[in-house]
Amino acid sequence: MEQICRNGWCKQPFEIAEGDLTFYESVSPVFSGLKQLIPPPTRCPQCRQQLRLSFRNERKLYRRTCDLTGKPILSIYAPDMPYKVYDRDAWWGDQWEALSYGRAYDFSKTMRQQLRELYAEVPHVGLYNTNIENSSYTNYALNQKNCYLIFGAGDNEDCLYGKFVVYCKDCVDCLAVYSSELCYEGVASEQCYGCRFFVNCRNCRNCTMIEDCLGCTDCIGCFGLRAKQYCIFNKQYSAQEYARLTKEYSALSQGGIGYLRQTLSEIKASLPHPHAHIYASENCTGDSVYNSKNCSNAFDCKDCEDCRNVYFAPKTLCTQDCAFCAPDGDRYCYSVCSTVDLESSMACFYVWYGSNIYYSLECHHNSNIFGCVGLKNKRYCILNKQYTKDEYENLVAKIIASMRASGEWGEYLPADLSPFAYNETIAQEYFPLTKESAMQNGWRWRDETEEAPKTGKTIPGHKLPEDIAGVPDDILNWPIVCEATARPFQIVKQELDFYRKMQLPVPHLHPDERHKQRMASRNPYKLWKRQCAKCKKGIETTYAPERPEIVYCEECYLKEVY
Repeated sequence: MEQICRNGWCKQPFEIAEGDLTFYESVSPVFSGLKQLIPPPTRCPQCRQQLRLSFRNERKLYRRTCDLTGKPILSIYAPDMPYKVYDRDAWWGDQWEALSYGRAYDFSKTMRQQLRELYAEVPHVGLYNTNIENSSYTNYALNQKNCYLIFGAGDNEDCLYGKFVVYCKDCVDCLAVYSSELCYEGVASEQCYGCRFFVNCRNCRNCTMIEDCLGCTDCIGCFGLRAKQYCIFNKQYSAQEYARLTKEYSALSQGGIGYLRQTLSEIKASLPHPHAHIYASENCTGDSVYNSKNCSNAFDCKDCEDCRNVYFAPKTLCTQDCAFCAPDGDRYCYSVCSTVDLESSMACFYVWYGSNIYYSLECHHNSNIFGCVGLKNKRYCILNKQYTKDEYENLVAKIIASMRASGEWGEYLPADLSPFAYNETIAQEYFPLTKESAMQNGWRWRDETEEAPKTGKTIPGHKLPEDIAGVPDDILNWPIVCEATARPFQIVKQELDFYRKMQLPVPHLHPDERHKQRMASRNPYKLWKRQCAKCKKGIETTYAPERPEIVYCEECYLKEVY
């Protein structure tokens, strides 16, 4: 059946398939012997995703004081935000108890009102990172060693300035890169070694400025190659010719990078592009999908089955409307974000390792809780208040009836419950808005202020040496002014050592601007219908119909590249 998105700024039609209705029925919970049916969504998939992402602040870090210990900390909560914020160790420690903030459910108020009141009182953890070593400047990060400004990442060592970097070592400025080592400026790639400036590549070694290449070694400026070696701009050379012709690209300069990027862009314009990057998968749509089955509208997914509208969701099963549930996926969940190993749950944010959890935030290792914040290792709680099993089930059934009457049941957490301004969250990365539009649509906005450099001397980005050979050690002492945004930033020693090892010039752009450009190098998390440019078969692709790229269906593209 066709629905119209309830958001006034959208009003786009979207389809709810028979399979969706079956899914909602299958994950509807049972309380006091009655199945509490989850109604169909009232927002389109894009608006639902936008709402979930408006709760996730990955990159905006602030200095403030731990409200429990008094020590200075880094936090995703700005110092002027009216919340109790604890250092990671203090939040996970036993010096406070989230149940002490519990309260009885008030049927004269909506769940939305009561959850907002509870959220305003319960302490919050400053950064979401676990098991880190010398990696304080990380967030949504697990098992990090010697990492700096890494976000949404797991099991890395010596990595800097990355997002969705997993099982990597010595990787800098990467986005959605997995199981790779000694790489720079990689995007949506895996199992690469010694590569620089690469997008949508797998199993490549010692390559520079390549895209959509699989199993390639020693290639420069190439697109769409399979199992090739010694290629420059998609032309084959002998090993001796390659060594002679590529001497000038061993140590890259800013001018050399620009030339390679422009030449590759011209090559890409003349060659067909795959409609999607889907590998070893069956009956899947989306992009960057690996080893999955029966997944639709899936992006950055691996080892998933029977999922729909899922984003960066490895090892996820029978789940819909899920975003960022790494490293261990969810099962039988609906409308969740930033969750890990969650089962049979709905409308949750930052909830790890649990089951049968509804309308809760920042709760870990729990089961059977409803409308809770900050709980750990608890069962049968509502608004952080403890109940017996029978009391819990009877009260939840009544609460759901009240939420159904107010239109809350089945919807995600309300936008005004997010503690962050829209432009602090990754919603701004995937669904960019102006300040005026964000505020008109009900979100808050935070005007950014840049911390002034502690030294009077700065280096304009455009005045940096063209290559790494001309960069002195004392560059570590001076802020660099981004040539695109005029924001100051500094190089750290670990970073400078990497540039010298990889023979790369010092970047002229602020880390946030570099991240923004990497995000722009990927197609959006959205599918359009268009025709294969060769056989005219209908396809679903992340290339919008008006884009100029030549796009082939899977069958035609494979014939082209093999």
